[in-house]
Amino acid sequence: MIRVYILAIAVLTSLFMSCQQGKPTPVARSFDQYLYPDDLQGVVPPGVSGDDSIQLVRAYIEQWTRQQALLHHAQRNVNINTEHLAKQVEEYKNGLIVYEYEQALVSRKLDTVVTDDEIKAYYDSREELFLLKQPILKASFIRLKQDAPEIERVKRLFRSTNFEEQDLLERYCAVYALHYALRDTAWYYADELARKIPISKINEDHYSQTGRIFEIIENNELYLIILHDSKFRDTRSPLSLVHSNIRNLILNKRKIDLIDQMQKRILDDAHKKNNIEIYN
Repeated sequence: MIRVYILAIAVLTSLFMSCQQGKPTPVARSFDQYLYPDDLQGVVPPGVSGDDSIQLVRAYIEQWTRQQALLHHAQRNVNINTEHLAKQVEEYKNGLIVYEYEQALVSRKLDTVVTDDEIKAYYDSREELFLLKQPILKASFIRLKQDAPEIERVKRLFRSTNFEEQDLLERYCAVYALHYALRDTAWYYADELARKIPISKINEDHYSQTGRIFEIIENNELYLIILHDSKFRDTRSPLSLVHSNIRNLILNKRKIDLIDQMQKRILDDAHKKNNIEIYN
């Protein structure tokens, strides 16, 4: 922390001395390159002050000195074709300008409304894209200490579809369960579910045994698990699981089409106005 405040004092002193002497005083040097107070303009975003602003300035200065040191070393140890380098820089700059224009166009023109009918049509027409690479499951579970009371009663309530008994189980879990999910209707990939419960201890051959209570003991804790539905690898993924992915695919296709149309329109217009010529 002391170093941070020393840095802040140094930067402020440099700024003050610059104003007093009418010439800039550097805040850092790396070999023959100097960093001046004016170079720090914009480093700290509006609204950031105190220790946060000091840390940002410090990080920038350290990054600058590191980059300049590496650049100094590279320039003395690599034979640089300056003409080729300049061409690469120009191409990179031009690519950035075009990219910024394309992003501005997408921001203004892209239709981001994707209906459920469009998503369903995409899903139905591209079945091969949505084959599962691993099993998916719908599951409810209760995680308890091994010595939790009334385990047999809990298992009976867990199987029940009666609203009042489900309410009793919810109250029990609120008091005794370490973690539980009784009404989760979402699909989960097996490896995703394994981060919540020891599903890997259930053989995949048993995934189709829906409605059964699986009892697993791990780390002196009891897991009660009911599988409500399952789908196996190489079968078609449910639409609900890939809904968001399909929406993104549709939007990405629209984005590509929009950019292609823009490019074609610009080129066609340039050709019509004789702004493009290819000389033989």
